[in-house]
Amino acid sequence: MTKSSSDLLRVLIESVDNKYAMFKDLLQQFYYQCRVKNLTETTLRGYGDRLSNFYQFIKSKNVLFENVKRSTIEEYVLSQKDKVSDYTVNGRIRVLKLFFNYLVTEGLWNNGNPLEKVQFIKAEKKIKPVLTSQDVEKLLSVPNKRSFSGCRNFCMILVFWDSLIRLSELINVKLDDLNLRDGLLKVYGKGRKERIVPLGSKAIKSLHYYLIKYRNQIEGEYLFCTSKGKPLEQRNVQRILDRIGKRIGIHVSPHLIRHSAATWWIRQGAQPMYLQNLMGHTSMSVTQKYINLANVDDLKKHHAKYSPGDNLRV
Repeated sequence: MTKSSSDLLRVLIESVDNKYAMFKDLLQQFYYQCRVKNLTETTLRGYGDRLSNFYQFIKSKNVLFENVKRSTIEEYVLSQKDKVSDYTVNGRIRVLKLFFNYLVTEGLWNNGNPLEKVQFIKAEKKIKPVLTSQDVEKLLSVPNKRSFSGCRNFCMILVFWDSLIRLSELINVKLDDLNLRDGLLKVYGKGRKERIVPLGSKAIKSLHYYLIKYRNQIEGEYLFCTSKGKPLEQRNVQRILDRIGKRIGIHVSPHLIRHSAATWWIRQGAQPMYLQNLMGHTSMSVTQKYINLANVDDLKKHHAKYSPGDNLRV
């Protein structure tokens, strides 16, 4: 297993003091399980950041991990409440719950689950901002399609809006994952779960131009890459979007585009079951079994009717 700059969970394991040997050993086993499940670097980074925060807390209180109780967790939660947002605190609680549930399930923790009755903070629900299709059209008017980077950036924004895929999914799309003839894109979501998403005719046309004009002259296997064929990193894409957004006075991020396109879909009357399938969300709800029944052809027909990309005047 190689250590990357984003693998904060691995970094945490290596930084744990000998005094917390039990915690270090359990983290190592948890890390192995995460790797076996093929969790993404983004997920591992989140786990590492949140578990590291908890480790620093018990270390500052001189509490050994094996002595962690519900009261320890509650004290930790209260200590975080005035420092960060309620959503951030809940994210940290969520990872701790996941970690201790793993320990209990695997028989690695016999002191009772200290997170079992710990509740999430009731955070104020805020309406998330959304981009309009007109905003996306403005974003798409910025890149110069007569250059490699401009054409690539144009296609990235259009694919984000049209397919509703995640940033981590987009930067890992390979040339072999794109089927322009059938208008389909294969992506790997959370937990390396494979799914097929349709593309609208405008996205297909733009990608075809990008491939013929620029991408096919560059070595490498990734669809969206640098001029030297190297894969883009998440921060690279965010900087590109930041730069484009500033040109027209719009704050933009991959998640905002995805969220906005999903909102657009629902407002146009598209069925939620298709949207959930398209976005790669998993759920324990009863409707999940119906979502899984939707095959690629049904999804493609539905997408052709509600394609966010085809609605743009580009």
